[in-house]
Amino acid sequence: MSNAHPSAPGPQGPYGPPQPPQTPAGPPQPPASYGAPAPYGAPGPYGPGPAGGPYPHPFTAPFPLTMPAGVRAAQSVNFAVAGLGLLLTVVVSVTAGAYESGRLISGYLLAFVLCALAFAYPKAGNGVRVASIVVAVLQILMGLGSMANGTFLGIVPLGGAVTVVVLLTQRTATQWFTRPRTPDAPQQQAPYA
Repeated sequence: MSNAHPSAPGPQGPYGPPQPPQTPAGPPQPPASYGAPAPYGAPGPYGPGPAGGPYPHPFTAPFPLTMPAGVRAAQSVNFAVAGLGLLLTVVVSVTAGAYESGRLISGYLLAFVLCALAFAYPKAGNGVRVASIVVAVLQILMGLGSMANGTFLGIVPLGGAVTVVVLLTQRTATQWFTRPRTPDAPQQQAPYA
């Protein structure tokens, strides 16, 4: 028996022993040692780097980029209740007279305010959301009062206001109205030549 090593050491490159060639179908081979740099795009000894390496992570914004479905539904409810209130007021005015029409439209006044606020939902900030919730709560109280007085058509603005409060207090609505905005840059006019 000899004390010689059974295999002779092979040629050493600047990055350690030569690696077998990688085929495109197989997974990338890990580097030979922790001190040797990995080829570009291959995961290092501790996994993919901050740039993602071969396993990129999708970007998710912390705020919605388009108006959420709940906010859009609240906007649609505001438009529908105000339109229905206007239509019912005209019908009651023609059929029952001005006094009954006045009683009916008094229950829909805050629905018209909510409709005006709903036009600002795509671009407005959190103040419009809070104002809409406050007006909707007042509409709920007025709807309960009109129901107590016998105006049963007041159930429409009452139901619409409850729906608006529920939809605008959701987390996605809060994220939409508190999202960061860029100020509108003033239009620069080209100098006259």
